[in-house]
Amino acid sequence: MRRLIFCLLLLAGGINNAYSQVKTILLDARDRIVADSALAINYAVFGKVEGDTVYTFKKFDFDGVLLTSGTFKDDSLQVPHGQFVYYDWITPDNNYTNLGYEINGKARYVVLTGRYINGLRFGKWLSFYADGKVKQMANYSQGKLNGLYQSYDNNGKVQISGVYVSDKKNGPWILRGGKQEDEYADDKLISSLTGKKLRDKQAERKNVN
Repeated sequence: MRRLIFCLLLLAGGINNAYSQVKTILLDARDRIVADSALAINYAVFGKVEGDTVYTFKKFDFDGVLLTSGTFKDDSLQVPHGQFVYYDWITPDNNYTNLGYEINGKARYVVLTGRYINGLRFGKWLSFYADGKVKQMANYSQGKLNGLYQSYDNNGKVQISGVYVSDKKNGPWILRGGKQEDEYADDKLISSLTGKKLRDKQAERKNVN
């Protein structure tokens, strides 16, 4: 652990020329700052570039592998503000390309991206499969789901699609790749169609259009 702390100090010192303030902190399993190294499972380096208004943040595991990057408004890291990128390992469980630990020579991938405004999720958030294809797309406003939500299979086909209004499902939701359609009003399920009834409704829409 002494060697680790020494390496962290070297890392902080190495980037001190670019940042006016640099800190290295230890994080527990819930990303809380801890002083006891026995409770830490990750560490982070953060600092504010001269003239900038946010703190650039990078979280690593103890092997030095980048886990998360983003920016915060405060040095206590309580208010995320700006773009965040989250990373994960490629494994046979999430690799639908070759069941190996690498894709195109890479062992890691971007698993989630999105933006915070004053601590709340804002705009489009995307999660990804290990090969880079979009897995889920959701839109946020003031930290709440607002707008189109879609979920895709690993071939890129939409499996679930619908609209949220203030965290609540509203209107038609397409499920099971188009084999089911549920109708919601203020997050309450009004109706659910499958089979012939759904095909009849879809045919009726085509005739109207």
